[in-house]
Amino acid sequence: MGWVAYGVAWTAAALFWALASASGAGVSPAQTLPYAALAMGSAAVMGVGVWALTGRLAWDWRSPAVILVHAGALAAFCAVYATSWMWLDIARGEFARALQELRQSPVLVWNLLMGSWLYLILVGVSYAIRAQRRARALEAAAVEARLLAQQAQLAALRAQINPHFLFNALHSVGALVGSDPMRADQALERLGDLLRYALHAGEEVPLRSELAFTRDYLALEQLRLGDRLRMSEQIDQASEAVLVPPLLLQPLVENAVRHGIANRVDGGSIHLRARVEGNRCRVTVSDDGPGASGNVDGGVGLESIRRRLAVHYGESASLLVCQRDRGFEVMVELPVPAAAIEED
Repeated sequence: MGWVAYGVAWTAAALFWALASASGAGVSPAQTLPYAALAMGSAAVMGVGVWALTGRLAWDWRSPAVILVHAGALAAFCAVYATSWMWLDIARGEFARALQELRQSPVLVWNLLMGSWLYLILVGVSYAIRAQRRARALEAAAVEARLLAQQAQLAALRAQINPHFLFNALHSVGALVGSDPMRADQALERLGDLLRYALHAGEEVPLRSELAFTRDYLALEQLRLGDRLRMSEQIDQASEAVLVPPLLLQPLVENAVRHGIANRVDGGSIHLRARVEGNRCRVTVSDDGPGASGNVDGGVGLESIRRRLAVHYGESASLLVCQRDRGFEVMVELPVPAAAIEED
């Protein structure tokens, strides 16, 4: 596309040259068109050489070598351009006539100036285009470097979460081995399904998949806690298609189980809510336990989720924790761009 535009521009310049020359000399444009084609055609061909030269010779106005090379190229460009109209006479074998017309030409100085202007314009445009391309390449490389850094950070955080999740899940299974081997066997089977999701989920998953994983995790905990663990949901259908980072909810419900339910004789309830409002998705995990004093992050916990959200969304996402009259409520708010909605 670039070279096509280049050819079109020079063709337009040749037509303008032919019309201007015909008007000044009082002749037909058909008579001046061959000379226009020679002048602009030679300039166009030399322009390709100028482009190649600027690619091999980086611009540095303080370098004598660069200045000398361009000075020589300028002289050659002007000489070829200023004498290009002679080529038709030379092609016909009229060498003497060509030399005589060259000596008597009233526009020789003008053609030399025009050649200088054309060369300087070609050099300036060539260096400007190359500088713009380098700037774009550097910007693209910087963006790629930032993306790679974010991916590496997310991978590190996820690698930190997976062993943490596995340790707590195995602890839940271990609690059943001595008291109820049959339920322990069921728990191991569920654990296998959970690990497949935790280890193989992509960078983003639909919220419906994350909710299904969270339900399976709570079912695993119910094998240990029995009726003491109760769960309820209020899920907006539109929110299920929103793409979210995997293992987003599991640490939240794990905290709720650990601090709000596991240590209570009568247990408690965990309530999940998700809804889309405009271009935001709000996901809430709450419990009706007594709350907790001090840090409720549970090691990796909430701080890890905050870091993952910051890497993934920047300042567009947030995580809020509040202690209610009974229990805690954690709300995650995510942006919902059009590209992040999975088609049903």
